[in-house]
Amino acid sequence: MDFALFIPSWLDALLIAPFRWPSGAYAGMWLGSVFLSFYCLLLGEITATVLYLLHHRYYAIDDSGMLHFHRISIDALQAGNKEAYLAANTLAREHFGKSFFAGAALGVASLWPLPFALGWMALRFEGIVLYNIPGFGYGAGYVFVLLTVYIALRLCFSRVKKFLPLFRHAESLRLKARRA
Repeated sequence: MDFALFIPSWLDALLIAPFRWPSGAYAGMWLGSVFLSFYCLLLGEITATVLYLLHHRYYAIDDSGMLHFHRISIDALQAGNKEAYLAANTLAREHFGKSFFAGAALGVASLWPLPFALGWMALRFEGIVLYNIPGFGYGAGYVFVLLTVYIALRLCFSRVKKFLPLFRHAESLRLKARRA
């Protein structure tokens, strides 16, 4: 099955437009990659935030359970009760594992548009070498440009997202859950 069959023509036209705005090929690749990276970043962050908002009560339960059993284990350790310490510490680690992997899942949820963007770019730019890497015989193409721009945008967005309403609300819920 061909990936190109799943891309509507209006979406293809929307995605390719910024690549064609500048007259130079290099500038077009960089500008188009900025727009495509921004689309991926925004779509992924909205997805992860909505998922968090839908399930924040479960995340709060795991976070508070982890802190609760950690405190109990520390108290048991200070009291010299090794059995209570081991039991509470086991429960704290269980809640930590759930919390850790839920956070990892949200992180991955924010990245889901990126493979689709790379797949679309492969249809358009596969085999085009933009930069030759001296001494290695390899070249950097669309993957290098898109990932470079995506990482830079992600770093910038992490500083700005606390001012945007949807993300600010999700962050306030996270902070509230940590304090409880």
